[in-house]
Amino acid sequence: MACAAYSEVVIAMNDELVPKDLTRKYSQKEILEIEKKYLAPAVGHYYEDPVLFVDGEGAVLKDSTGKEYIDLFAGICTTITGYNHPKYVSTIQWQAERLVYTSSLYSTIPYAVLVKRLAEIAPKGLTRSFIVNSGSEANEAAIAMVCKYTRNPYIIACQRAYHGRTTLARELSSAGWRTFPEAHPPGVRFTPYGYCYRCPFGREHPGCDIECAHYLREVIRTQTNKAVAAFIAEPIQGVGGIVQPPIEYFRIVHEIVKEYNGIYISDEVQTGFGRTGGKWWGIQHTGVEPDIITMAKGFGSGIPIGGFISRPEIAADYTVTDAFATFGGNPLSCAAAVAVIEIIKEENYLEKATKLGAVLKKKMEDLKDDHKIVGEVRGQGMMLGVELVRDRTTKEPATQEILTVMEVCREKGLLIGKGGLDNNVIRLQPPLELSSEQVDQACTILDEAFTEAEKDL
Repeated sequence: MACAAYSEVVIAMNDELVPKDLTRKYSQKEILEIEKKYLAPAVGHYYEDPVLFVDGEGAVLKDSTGKEYIDLFAGICTTITGYNHPKYVSTIQWQAERLVYTSSLYSTIPYAVLVKRLAEIAPKGLTRSFIVNSGSEANEAAIAMVCKYTRNPYIIACQRAYHGRTTLARELSSAGWRTFPEAHPPGVRFTPYGYCYRCPFGREHPGCDIECAHYLREVIRTQTNKAVAAFIAEPIQGVGGIVQPPIEYFRIVHEIVKEYNGIYISDEVQTGFGRTGGKWWGIQHTGVEPDIITMAKGFGSGIPIGGFISRPEIAADYTVTDAFATFGGNPLSCAAAVAVIEIIKEENYLEKATKLGAVLKKKMEDLKDDHKIVGEVRGQGMMLGVELVRDRTTKEPATQEILTVMEVCREKGLLIGKGGLDNNVIRLQPPLELSSEQVDQACTILDEAFTEAEKDL
């Protein structure tokens, strides 16, 4: 691994113009003390001994001691172009030197260029975009637009889904992280997701007739006015544990949604921009044509930006009196997102995510053969999940053991994520700048970590 300086094509910033508190070298202990004194407890960190990152390049992060880490989590499935990609950094610097912000009450070139680019890579028929700051806002905006369009209050989401942390986005989520009493809004309903490893109906695919998908009709007939505004689903659940239903699941639910005049929303906050390999959007692997796609995370590869792209007839009556985002569509974020789209094309990330993702998945499946703690490997492209269990027969979640795996990985220079209702699923969602050599190194470390975690089983 090598974490070099910026490319020579990037203009170095003059340290004399930067606030001294940002350029001084802090110790990890100093930063943790500042955080403890001034941060709300809502901000927390991975690991017993949190890491202080100060630099990065490609798929590698460097901490304050100079130690380097292969990042298989991309922040949280976000830095899709990696760290400090020359074109990405140059674009941000170029735009920052000209215009960082003005609101969407005025026209700007980056906003116009971005929405044109989105229409070019979106599924056929999706041409109208609205840009905000995050995935939570994107989902809320899309839901608001759909309710106005359909004049119907019923929104159906999936069990174990995650759509964000703003008020409505929280209520559309059921990934098991609730810690205080909340009541779902009257119009929100839930339907099973295709989680074959832990089927809520006790069935086994393929002899199950995809009962989880067909159950949507029962939800609509018994819990709504036999009509819905929208159905929202992730093509692969991220926070829920990298859960990927059989391909038939989406075709069946899409057919049912259309039967009841609903709008199909594909939440692509984590699956978008080539992460699933071969295509720009996760839903494109299913043969389903969504009415709306929501996006964030990899959209800006680290710069905050989110939004949706919709069929024009749905967006036609969604006006400035219905929605506005102070920072939505700001020139800096939009310029960064344009650079992300260009980098994905120029670096052939769609093809790379398919090929290297298949290699990574195969290596994970080989580790499953060697380690009883691995219950299932799933996902596609550069969005993979490894579910850890204490016993393969009972499928008891290895909730404590995954912490051991994470600590061993950190110690040996590897960053992974975790998710799932029981926090027992390793999430592998790396930057698409990841190399085959780094995949090999990462799998060697995971092998050692699984061995360590299995000692108490």
